[in-house]
Amino acid sequence: MTDQPTRLGEAGPDEPAPPPLDNPDRADETRSEAIRTDDATEVIETVDTNQSVENDPDVEVVGTESGATAADVPLSEDGPDVPFWRRRSSVVVAAVLGAALVVVYLGAYLIAGRDLASGATVLGVEVGDLSTAEAEAVLAAELPALVDTPISLHGAGDDSTFSIVPSESGLSIDITATVDDVPGASADPISIFRALFGAGAVDPVPVVDREALEAAVAVIAEQTDTDPVNGSVGFEDGEVVTSAAVPGRSVDVRTTADAVTAAYFGTDGPHALPIDAVELAMTEVAPAVDDADVERAVTDFAEPAMSGPVTVVAEGRSGRLEPDVIGTALTMEPGDGGGLIPALDGAKLAEAAEQALADIGQQGRDASIRIEGGRPVIVPARTGRGVMPDALAAAVLPALTAGGGDRTAEVELTATEPELTTEGAEKLGVVEVVAEWTTRFPHADYRNTNIGLAARRIDDTLLLPGETFSLNELVGERTAANGFAVGWTIDAGRLREDYGGGVSQVATTTYHAAFKAGLEDVYHQPHSIYFDRYPVGQEATVSWGHFDMSFRNDTPYGVLVETQFSPSGSGPGALTVKIWSTEYFRIETSVSARSNPTDPQTIYDTGEECAAQEGWRGFSITSYRKVWTPDGELVKDEAFPWTYRPNPTVVCGPEPDAGD
Repeated sequence: MTDQPTRLGEAGPDEPAPPPLDNPDRADETRSEAIRTDDATEVIETVDTNQSVENDPDVEVVGTESGATAADVPLSEDGPDVPFWRRRSSVVVAAVLGAALVVVYLGAYLIAGRDLASGATVLGVEVGDLSTAEAEAVLAAELPALVDTPISLHGAGDDSTFSIVPSESGLSIDITATVDDVPGASADPISIFRALFGAGAVDPVPVVDREALEAAVAVIAEQTDTDPVNGSVGFEDGEVVTSAAVPGRSVDVRTTADAVTAAYFGTDGPHALPIDAVELAMTEVAPAVDDADVERAVTDFAEPAMSGPVTVVAEGRSGRLEPDVIGTALTMEPGDGGGLIPALDGAKLAEAAEQALADIGQQGRDASIRIEGGRPVIVPARTGRGVMPDALAAAVLPALTAGGGDRTAEVELTATEPELTTEGAEKLGVVEVVAEWTTRFPHADYRNTNIGLAARRIDDTLLLPGETFSLNELVGERTAANGFAVGWTIDAGRLREDYGGGVSQVATTTYHAAFKAGLEDVYHQPHSIYFDRYPVGQEATVSWGHFDMSFRNDTPYGVLVETQFSPSGSGPGALTVKIWSTEYFRIETSVSARSNPTDPQTIYDTGEECAAQEGWRGFSITSYRKVWTPDGELVKDEAFPWTYRPNPTVVCGPEPDAGD
């Protein structure tokens, strides 16, 4: 066998040519045969029907076809070309099938019509059997309100719930695209054939403005995010105190926006209203200082620091700083590389150690001004010789972790100049009374105690230009330990006993004097009910931990507050506050007429602590102030509206029966 297929009637490269045909006249009776060679390679050959091949061991006849000659069947590399008549029949079949499909499509189109599929709805809105234009009009009128219901978002593990309004958060519906999704909306064959069988619920096609959506989620994040709380180490009364670290949490804005996008018709439907609530994607934020850092700081520094006193030595003299004194100025702060780093505040330490180091050097003193004999007198400044605060802290800090006799800090004495010199005080211009006010009060022992104590604590207060007066800061918390007595105070419109009753008399008198001096009002709050011994609309109350009375010296001169207190006895007491400075502002003040009067209610109280009181009416009023500088510039044009609540009538006893 040869390796190459051979056409019958031709010799192979190593074979003799076959004998000629016995009957050339029957050459038209050739046929096309499929010849299988020994090596299983299939080829198509042309075989003469008169040539005997039955006995050829190398050739097998597998089929005949009359009416064709060898020349009529051209051979290709892989076999014979498809006859022309076969190619023509294939084209005919394809054309017939195409025509059939066109007929079927046209029939379906005619049956389905040009309207949307029957029964089609979008979130319950009927659009079946409508034209696309009609459907778009219906959906444009009804769909926006349906899909604009707020979407709830809630935090994991808590009860916090928030909401976003789709139209305000970048979420909307593409009406045209939604209608296009309804079967029958287009000439697309698939849409036409789906329309033949009707349609059900179709989901709206959402449009998402990602930037606007993330901005809406970010607003929620601002409300719900919590910062981590670092573990801490502190010092109180010479003891080490610690607090545990608390991780924070933060809303993952991008992931939450993804969840909202999916909920807003963004996943496989069908969808229904209302839209399901979305859970905020939260991430935990680790604190910079964890519990391990706290434990390490306590062991390595805090406990050794509080283990005993530190002796401060300077020029042969010494003073001992106890742990409670050191602890007032000692802190441990987060370091840039993590953990806690100790810090010692020199100014606080020097102030706390003033008595302990009194024998070391000589304390300096600022110049001051006080009123003597009805006129201001300057108390000269004094240069001191002592330990500079920063040098004291730098020497004490390394000694805190030393043991035994090594807990010693050596320092050098330095001349300490006063912050306010005598010459500086003389230039402040505290030379005359620019405003004053006097209030009176009925007798009560607690008033004499509390008003007198508060008045003494603010007396001779000097404000340099730009400094602020704070009554709470100067007077301090109203407690027994701070020298105050129990007296009547106002709580929710009713009188009750508490420490510091009467201090508001000092607040009102001082406020009104500063108001008349034209000084900047930083903060004041009138009483909730009106007392006729105070200037209406131009008075103030104070409450420790709640609200203060404060004003700022916004003049180029010094301001000195002087108080004159006369206790009550057989007659009323009096408090006068004078503002000393150089006259600078020109002012005008006024108040409006009272309006919106409200009658008091009557309260019947059977409690043991009941205090009977007479009620009076409430009303609204506005206080006005205009302030000009020396060159005539209007720098303050202020209105202070306030509404006084009615003071209830309190009857200690049961409410009488309606028939009595």
